[in-house]
Amino acid sequence: MRFSLFLARGLAAALLSLCASCTPPREEPDTVVIWHQKIGAERVLFEDVVRKYNLAHPAEQVRALYREGEALRNSFIIAAVAGQGPDLVFGPADNVGIFAETRVIRPWNEVLDGAFLGRFTGDGVVSWNGKPWLVSDQIGSQLMLVYDRAALRSPPRTLQELAGTGRTLTLRDSGAITRHALVWNNAEPYFFIPFLTGFGGWIMDEQGNPTLDTPETHAALHFVLDLGKKYGVTPSYADYDSADLLFKSGGAAMTINGPWAWAEYGVPERSMLALLPINEATGLRCRPLLAAKGYCLSINTPAEKFGIVRHVLEHLTGAEVQAEMAARLFTTPTLKSVIASPAVANDPVLRLAIEQATLSVSTPVTPRLRYVWDGMRGPYRRVMSGEISPEEGARLMQREAEKRIAEGMP
Repeated sequence: MRFSLFLARGLAAALLSLCASCTPPREEPDTVVIWHQKIGAERVLFEDVVRKYNLAHPAEQVRALYREGEALRNSFIIAAVAGQGPDLVFGPADNVGIFAETRVIRPWNEVLDGAFLGRFTGDGVVSWNGKPWLVSDQIGSQLMLVYDRAALRSPPRTLQELAGTGRTLTLRDSGAITRHALVWNNAEPYFFIPFLTGFGGWIMDEQGNPTLDTPETHAALHFVLDLGKKYGVTPSYADYDSADLLFKSGGAAMTINGPWAWAEYGVPERSMLALLPINEATGLRCRPLLAAKGYCLSINTPAEKFGIVRHVLEHLTGAEVQAEMAARLFTTPTLKSVIASPAVANDPVLRLAIEQATLSVSTPVTPRLRYVWDGMRGPYRRVMSGEISPEEGARLMQREAEKRIAEGMP
């Protein structure tokens, strides 16, 4: 990676975020500073957990500061290179590769023993190049089908059944659609992944090379276009906010979204979850991406703070916090003991979420993933808007992803 180019691009945004909270970690020996990107209900819960911890441990304080996703990643790298920034940074697993490659985080096996790490599931500790870099408090990214209980009793089990819902669930009044059968964020390639995997495609090979211009990608793109144009299931184009609003307001019988939205959809009273469908044409289930979210340790945190860091991490990823997150936010726990607890095992929503997690694809942690996303986004949106064909879109996605990787820029 051409790190200097990456820094040049991120410098302006990062400097805006660097402030008094960026003192070197060794200057606050009794305080653990955390940068995080928790939002909404998760942020409220997290801030309450931190407040209670500080009250119970007056000699060990936690200071949690919110940073938006892109700003967090760029700001943390630049702060860490300067010997400053937080002790812990919380974010998704796909940050691991770029943090490790730029040498701004320390592997957890230098601080935590095997007994500590062994309490987590395989997805709960994210490794790269043979070392553990992220300890997770949740698996919370798997997309699922969410359906309005008042609109249908049982969800479609296959893509073919899904295509047929346009005839019964899409409602019209004087020719105008008053309710779509399905709405989802078809402006972002992340939400396209389940359809891609259902047709046997994937975004990269084991070496991180893009695999986007394939017959499988062509078929998946044709299918999602047909859902709107041929079968009348979906609106032709919807970004996240419009899709979210349509489902909340009753303008769609089904949607596809992740755990962060389920509570606001009234799950399980008003709506309910379902596994993503199987593609009868290929025999493959539509598999979304699965990603842990958790804590990385700054390379600048000195050894004399490892004890307090372990104590804080043990609490923030502990059974009590994970159980509360699962109950209130529908996140999938990463502690084996919490997953096996009656509160989780007997909850129908959490059981479905965990089952979908097992039927998902782990997010690659290679730094190349971000280049692939950026290369996909523009051509993919042009396909969904009808500007170019699926075949042309796949060709351009491949070309753009390869170009960004070659340039070493996000």
